[in-house]
Amino acid sequence: MPTATVTERRIESLLELHLRPSLFIPELKNKRKSAVLEEMTAHLAAHKVARQADPVLEVLRHREALGSTGIGKGIAIPHARSTMVAERAVLLARSAKGVDFDAVDGNPVHLCFLIVAPPTEQDPIYLQLLAEIVKSIRLAPVRKRILEAQDLDQIRTIIGGQLGND
Repeated sequence: MPTATVTERRIESLLELHLRPSLFIPELKNKRKSAVLEEMTAHLAAHKVARQADPVLEVLRHREALGSTGIGKGIAIPHARSTMVAERAVLLARSAKGVDFDAVDGNPVHLCFLIVAPPTEQDPIYLQLLAEIVKSIRLAPVRKRILEAQDLDQIRTIIGGQLGND
């Protein structure tokens, strides 16, 4: 008697769960860090993740003054906690030409993952999101595929493939 095969469904990572179409900017309009941060915080406010863009932008600028979140290899992960943020969220933005983000390696940024969250004493998910972003995009071919992806569903699949390969 043939046995039925059971298809196991992979559990989505925290990052995959936080990436959503309304918080995806396929191509940034701006090419400088300050303008890109403005563009992204305005997007958060337009999609009701942030109650107001300006206070969140101010927190991000303060964080950037401590040291660039452009971590190199074309990646930036600006992040901030603010009382103006309604929920923990990840906004993904791409730039084909690159953004001057004062990255540690001096290269332009092509992938920008903005993490925002309300201020809470203990939020291990915030740090897990940072770790999953770094882990999922550490390889150059993966970053290239994310830049070339047609939509967020493809990007989520690419990221999920990386995070599922533990």
